[in-house]
Amino acid sequence: MLAGCAEMRQAPPPAAPLDLVQSRADPSRAAIDAAAAAFADRGAGLTDRPGEAARAAAQLEYAVAALGRETRYAPVPDGIRRDMLLARTELRDALGVAEDAPPEPVIRGLLGAARALQAGRPAQAAAALPAPLFRPGGERSVARLGNLGPLPQAANATALAAREVARLDAESGWNGSRPGETGGTQITTFGLGGNMGVGY
Repeated sequence: MLAGCAEMRQAPPPAAPLDLVQSRADPSRAAIDAAAAAFADRGAGLTDRPGEAARAAAQLEYAVAALGRETRYAPVPDGIRRDMLLARTELRDALGVAEDAPPEPVIRGLLGAARALQAGRPAQAAAALPAPLFRPGGERSVARLGNLGPLPQAANATALAAREVARLDAESGWNGSRPGETGGTQITTFGLGGNMGVGY
């Protein structure tokens, strides 16, 4: 847990890749909402849908990084941040990803697999999930995406995060600036197709 708390004091997360979320206006908020929807039933809706599971996992990874590193999300309670870190741990355990892996290559690999599966290219999807970042890696990691099992912590944490963001919206609790408004953290890309220097 101490490592997770230290992560929350690091630099801002990179810009969202173009296919992470539908909204480019506020990708962090969109990732939180999308992850909450994907894991609402403890992830049961992702069973036998490895492409959708890969994208949902990438969204949760990005949401955790955003909540932990973007200063504009400071009003979100520490308890919710910790719950999201636990959700990431649960999901990484299910996926076979090391807990201390940086989010950038994990997101890159998951989205690469999601794109390839959507295009009907399973071999390319397997190549996007290499060992040792993904264990066991390759085809077996693609198969694992289709059978993650129940993810109660992911369901609970993402729902709480989405509700808290909505509550802060409703109560004007953003200390004068809502997430998505200009004039906050500067975010840089990590080569996933996002725009350089997206400001918030």
